Amino acid sequence: MQQVAITIEGHGGPLVSRALAILKERIEERCAAEVVEGRDGATLSLAIDEGLPAEAFRIEQAGAGVRVSGGSPRGLLYGVGKLLRTSHYGEGFTPSAWRGTSVPRGSLRGMYFAMHFHNFYHLASDAEIVRYTEDLALWGVNAVMAIYPFLNLENWEDPEAEPAMSRLRQYARAARDLDLQFATGVGNTMFKGLPPHLRATPLPDPLGRRGNSGHPVCPSSPEGHAYILDNWRVLCERLAEVGLDVVVHWPYDEGGCACEKCLPWGSNGYLRLSRDLTLLGREYFPDLKTVLSTWMFDTPPEGEWEGLAEYLRQGNDWVDYILADAHEDYPRYPLEHDVPGNLPLLSFPEISMWGNWPWGGVGANPLPARFQRLWDQVKDKVEGGFPYSEGIYEDMNKAVAVQFYWDRDSSARETLEEYSDYEFGAGVTEEVLELVDLLEGTATSSTLGRPVDLAAVERARSLAEEIDRRLPNWARSGWRWQILLQRALLDHERFVVGSLETPEAEAAMLRLMEIYHCQMETDDPYHHRVRPPLKRAVSRQGNC
Repeated sequence: MQQVAITIEGHGGPLVSRALAILKERIEERCAAEVVEGRDGATLSLAIDEGLPAEAFRIEQAGAGVRVSGGSPRGLLYGVGKLLRTSHYGEGFTPSAWRGTSVPRGSLRGMYFAMHFHNFYHLASDAEIVRYTEDLALWGVNAVMAIYPFLNLENWEDPEAEPAMSRLRQYARAARDLDLQFATGVGNTMFKGLPPHLRATPLPDPLGRRGNSGHPVCPSSPEGHAYILDNWRVLCERLAEVGLDVVVHWPYDEGGCACEKCLPWGSNGYLRLSRDLTLLGREYFPDLKTVLSTWMFDTPPEGEWEGLAEYLRQGNDWVDYILADAHEDYPRYPLEHDVPGNLPLLSFPEISMWGNWPWGGVGANPLPARFQRLWDQVKDKVEGGFPYSEGIYEDMNKAVAVQFYWDRDSSARETLEEYSDYEFGAGVTEEVLELVDLLEGTATSSTLGRPVDLAAVERARSLAEEIDRRLPNWARSGWRWQILLQRALLDHERFVVGSLETPEAEAAMLRLMEIYHCQMETDDPYHHRVRPPLKRAVSRQGNC
């Protein structure tokens, strides 16, 4: 068996040792090689070079071996990710031939784990959470977000309140152990057991884009305002042991109030409350950064963007980033005007909920062409973002988005070439990219109400089966390939055969349910949004 010797140059530390352990694990999973620590004739060496920017890395020749340097331990971790993705794995390990220095452009490269609906993030084991956070860090993520599910709980005494808090802390620890920032969100949506007289006035939503989810409280009522801040104070206290780096304020979907004192919500009640929440949060976490979301501002137009700009002209020391995005094209206001407050701008690409229903229920949903088009609208103005994720089925979309944030001129295709080489083996990359194009074409046609190209669906299935026969065992059995394969099979059953009740469709959906940890029987009225549409699956509380 081939031995791959790795050495740590100079002083290490916990994260440098962790980077070595990750490198060892990923190499040994993919080929017949044993990774050992040793200085003599080292194949790979890991180093910290304080002359590099903190998040940057360099990969260079070092005698007969390869050196990976980072400007900090986190930068080294990003370099290890690049090394892994550009190396080759066959009978043995062939180190990357990539050489150069890479510095991220985007300052906040986040990922938002939606920890609800009994989706993967809600049900995954601690080991799976840690592993997946590592995988995203290797792609360049520097922040992880998860929120406390107030909307699912009666109050702090609810039997599920402490398990939910423990889960939130686990995500925080997984991030912080990798030197990633941890973020959470807060707004005016609170517990479902809130006193009825504190409830907000429902928002008008004539375009059906903003939503009225959750249990919002009117912040213009002194009692309601105190109720919101008291719950935020408790949340901060319960996060104190793990820390909090970023708070994200959110205007719509969950949240909002249409009383006369709060309207227009996005440039009035929302801003006043967000500022108060930020200042309270900084009492517990003095370096807390604030992301102010403008999601669905002016939908329909009511002067929210102009009102935000005017509000921040009076003082913006409580905001660090403005986040904007929409269901489709990026909002025009921040692209055509100065960003309110002259603050860095972030995106919020909808990587999870576009293209298939249920979300992930028919397998992977790669949409590289869609996200390339959307990125080209904003790449010269956006500094990063927080893609919203409902599960692991959009893993390819995550990689594409994070690499855009790292290098605005990277292409989705280049990212997926690296992804495929690393996750499936270098011998099938062109075929995998063709399969992705076919799957995206089908999802796009279906979503937009256009006729689906049945010949393309047939081609996708046969191509997936051909790829499957050529994959190494480690790739074939991995969940990333399995969700692509099951998607190709399910597209065939639902579009060509015309039924998801065939034995082939049932087998594919059961495999997805196993990967996602879905519940065959559930009391969660929202679980159907993330569970494959298996006819015999039971939702005892109905589907909301």
